[in-house]
Amino acid sequence: MKKSSQPSVLRFSGFGKRASVWVSACSLLIGASAETPSAVFPDALRRDKPVEDIRGAVVYTMNELIDSDEGLALARQAGSDMLVRGWFKWGQAPHFERMGQLTEKAHGMGMLFGGGITCSALYHGENGLSENQVLGLATRGAEGQLIDAWQTPGCRHGSLSNPAYLDYLFSWCKQQIDGGVDYLFMDEINAALQPDEGFDDYAIADFRKCLLERYGKQGWAPNDPRWREVFKVDFADDRVASGHTMATFHYRAYLKACGFSSNPHDAANPFHTEWQTFLTERDDRAWKQLTDALRAYARANNRRVLISGNGLAPYVDLQIQNIWQDWLLKGDRIDFAPSQIELRRATVVSGWDMADKRVPVVFFHDWGFGGFPWMKISDDDRRLWIRIRGAEIYAAGGFFAFPVHGPGAFDSRSAGTLPEIIRQSAFYRRNKALYLDAEFLGFAPLESDQPDLSLALWKSDAPPQLMLHAINRQTEGDHPKRRPSVSVRLPVDCAPKSVRIVSPDWEGEKPGDARVENGRTSVTFSDLDAYAVAVLAYDALPRVKMSALRSVPALVWGRPTRNEFVVERDGSVQHGGSLPGYFQGNLHSGFRNPPTFLLDLQKKGCLKVHVMGVAMGGATFEWRVDDRVEKTVDLPDLDGKNDATPAKEYDQTFEFPVPAGKHRATLNNIGHDWASIGWYAFQEEE
Repeated sequence: MKKSSQPSVLRFSGFGKRASVWVSACSLLIGASAETPSAVFPDALRRDKPVEDIRGAVVYTMNELIDSDEGLALARQAGSDMLVRGWFKWGQAPHFERMGQLTEKAHGMGMLFGGGITCSALYHGENGLSENQVLGLATRGAEGQLIDAWQTPGCRHGSLSNPAYLDYLFSWCKQQIDGGVDYLFMDEINAALQPDEGFDDYAIADFRKCLLERYGKQGWAPNDPRWREVFKVDFADDRVASGHTMATFHYRAYLKACGFSSNPHDAANPFHTEWQTFLTERDDRAWKQLTDALRAYARANNRRVLISGNGLAPYVDLQIQNIWQDWLLKGDRIDFAPSQIELRRATVVSGWDMADKRVPVVFFHDWGFGGFPWMKISDDDRRLWIRIRGAEIYAAGGFFAFPVHGPGAFDSRSAGTLPEIIRQSAFYRRNKALYLDAEFLGFAPLESDQPDLSLALWKSDAPPQLMLHAINRQTEGDHPKRRPSVSVRLPVDCAPKSVRIVSPDWEGEKPGDARVENGRTSVTFSDLDAYAVAVLAYDALPRVKMSALRSVPALVWGRPTRNEFVVERDGSVQHGGSLPGYFQGNLHSGFRNPPTFLLDLQKKGCLKVHVMGVAMGGATFEWRVDDRVEKTVDLPDLDGKNDATPAKEYDQTFEFPVPAGKHRATLNNIGHDWASIGWYAFQEEE
């Protein structure tokens, strides 16, 4: 449509003299209806075989545990593409290879079947292990003692440095692959070690080897005097180094001799940073070894196996992220007031960065000791969460694993949430192209005069269309508060040729309304219940000017894996999810890896860094552009705490100038200790 100086209006509602225009504009609408969706998954949407590529799945469900046809029938009701934790080994486990008929039946119903194991929990007597076997597999405390995992008597954590423990984990995965699973959910891939454990003989030997290799590359011999000068290693003490060189160094004995056994992570311990770095590298190496072995075994048996961790992880085919820390409650009810859509998007991008490819990022409610909020809230709030927070996840580019059975003993049938799950899954399956064949554009500058809306804009090239996702976070009792005539302004100066609106809250499609005023398109939803998507069709996609997305880092206690980040012309940061969340100062020197940004901006602007809190030692940010100091910010401790999240000590955004053109710019923390970062963003001047 040609742009003119007068506002152009397309009203895809009403008849009269516009009837012919309305009919033409809505020629794509089929069966528009305001009826409540059925709580029966439509047969027409069912698959006759599982998806070939996991990127074609749109409906994930939690189904712990499927050990009978009844469990499969329940999963089928929800129209699942992927059954997450259909099998799972925690302590005692069934003989999975004898249950292969269940995976075959699931495939016949068009569903991928997921299994999984814990990489952490190890119980005395589990699955026929002898006492000596358990003692050999279990890790130890800093004095060589057994530690109760999670303060649970009879439960241990295994040692990822022990090849026999890795073989034990592999054996349970192998059994499930033999039983026909398509996917393995690997829980606690770092063995969930507590601060007082991990000091078994296998880890001690690994640590010694790590030190010799790391410092050997710097020219340190095993008997180099610098071991004493820098790390206070007493070669004369036979307990610490029986051969009087680092080739026989025993870290547990060193901790005892130096008085650090009760607190091995004391900053006064010269090896405390080296140990943390070693654990990070060891855990990564063990995880890579395990995933490589599983894929090789599957290939050798003409099978395919998909792998994830529990939480974002490398070397995976999909990410699955539990929802714990960012759960919001007000009293005993869910608090929907704050938007979480940007947080979900940040997790999606971080998941891609971690996997080094665009894998599906799936969110789910996990179980745990003492229970988690999903088990504690009312059934009405569970339905609200699925409709509102679940929609934010999909609109942010993620997927939600609907709790059909699990976490724990949760059952969607007795809870009364199954009908809502079915309505939602049918909607996402019916409209899968909106999520699988489209590209996310962003959140800003989408604007509305109405509060408590989560908004996102997507696009597709074939057919050319924009998709505006609108989620209503206002509630009234046990339901979303229905809102009439909700308008949203888009940074688009060209009106669409048609607008259709789809929603899980009604069957079919409805016509929409769009107009262009002052160079922006205003889209109106005639009514908004929980979630709706306005699909704007064009002959050719118009130009859309969205703001750059914030890069939200994970709070990972360790050395960042990347230190160079390309900043795109639109201000977005490649691999931005890998930026440091704990921005380390000089205290933990082994964890320092300051980010350098490779810039080529058309206009000058700034880097924005949102600081949440700092450690008690304080922090100091130094901003260098082309190795010239442009700005320094001192961040002293304000609250006398080392809390990182959900810290509100600062909760403040600091700006660092960026000139136009090509530059290398580095942000460094030259202070004593860490700062926790909420997000980073580049912004050009208007």
